[in-house]
Amino acid sequence: MSEKTVNRDELQKTAGQSERAIANRIVMTCLTVICSIISVAYMLEVFKGARTVGYVALTVILAMAPVVLGWVVTNKDPDSGVTAQIAMIGYGLLYTFVLFTAQNDLVFTYAIPMLIVITLYNNRRFVAICGYTCAAENLLVSVIRLMQAEDPKALLATIEIQVLVMILIVSYIIALSKGTDSFQNIRLARLQLQELKNNDLVQHILGVSTRMMDTIGTVGREMGSLQDSVDRTVGSMKEVTDGTSESAEAVQRQLLKTREIQDHIDGVEQAAGVIRDNVKVTGDAVKEGQSHIAEMNTFTAEVDQAGQNVAAALDMFKETASKMNTITDIINNVASETSLLSLNASIEAARAGEAGRGFAVVAGEISGLAKQTTDATENIVSLIENINSQVDTMVDTIQHLIKTGAEESRCAEQTAESFHVISENVDVIREHSLNLSQVVENLAEANKEIVESIQTISAITEEVTAHASETHDASVYNRDVVDRINSLVVDLNGHAQQLKAQE
Repeated sequence: MSEKTVNRDELQKTAGQSERAIANRIVMTCLTVICSIISVAYMLEVFKGARTVGYVALTVILAMAPVVLGWVVTNKDPDSGVTAQIAMIGYGLLYTFVLFTAQNDLVFTYAIPMLIVITLYNNRRFVAICGYTCAAENLLVSVIRLMQAEDPKALLATIEIQVLVMILIVSYIIALSKGTDSFQNIRLARLQLQELKNNDLVQHILGVSTRMMDTIGTVGREMGSLQDSVDRTVGSMKEVTDGTSESAEAVQRQLLKTREIQDHIDGVEQAAGVIRDNVKVTGDAVKEGQSHIAEMNTFTAEVDQAGQNVAAALDMFKETASKMNTITDIINNVASETSLLSLNASIEAARAGEAGRGFAVVAGEISGLAKQTTDATENIVSLIENINSQVDTMVDTIQHLIKTGAEESRCAEQTAESFHVISENVDVIREHSLNLSQVVENLAEANKEIVESIQTISAITEEVTAHASETHDASVYNRDVVDRINSLVVDLNGHAQQLKAQE
């Protein structure tokens, strides 16, 4: 059992007691004490020889009779209203008997203790009757003593004191009883006011309790909504945490791929450099080929001119055979130069690769012509002796040589045109190669910035992941707090319901 319950039980037990029952027991206890003292005192008078046994026996009977009767009534009914009457009437008879028969002037004081005790009944009328009766008896005894005294003046001062003391005691006791009644009325009024205040406070508490119950209901609903929101927040933060973790992994994978791209870009940049260098070499070779083609054109023109000269010489050869040796030398020189030119053309065609295949054919033709020229020269040398018979054949050969020279000239022009186109394409390729190099550099720089950005994003993603994890933990903690608040709200609502039920 708790301390609060014990105090309440004690208060209920105390509040359930009867004031009259308590007063009866106190009055009977005091009556028993004073009557016992008086009985013992008078018994001692017998041993002193001052009183007879009969007188003392009568005194003891008068003293103990109200005590016995009063306890019997009190034990039978502790709240009985007769106990006070038995006590005061019985003690009044004893007091009257002692007062009128005593030889000691101080016996009048026996009334004082009982007059004080009966104020417990809070009955001013009862106290006044008992007090005035005692005062009247003392006044009567005083008058009788004055009438019986031989020297009334000597006894007058004592009687005045006795009467005055009794009157004062009775007056004070009545005043005390009146003051006690007033105090009791004041306390009762205060209790009633306090009860009214308590009632107002209870009504106010009940009103507040009702409003509090409504508020608690609202708070409960809001807390329910808040709990749902917190639950959704926890779920969302878990998804955010998982998403940021996946984003971080994706960023790391993207970073690896970007680094691979950077490696490929480096390879492309190297290849572009190689292409740039090869294009430069090819351009130089093309320029050199154009130079050789120009020389070959010159040589072809010279061959054409030589053919024409040979034709003229053939026309003149019939007139002068002696000049054949000179013509033969010229032809040998031309054949030698043509062979050299063919060799150079073959070399340049080999250098040009696929683009110089046509030029290689021309060079082969030139080489063939040079060989034919050499053969013709040898035939000329061998047929000098029979010049006249072979002049027609030589004329045909020379004409064929002129025709072949024209074809050679045409092919040389076409080859020069091809080399010009090749040169232009090489320039275009060089320009695009330079642009490609610049693009590759820009791409490498952009990819480098992308790598740095991805690294920054990776760091930010890791930080976001950490914050998301912290936020998720905080959301879980907030959900626990909301659960505890909901429990408190439920308990508070239960207490408010209990308070409402006390109305």
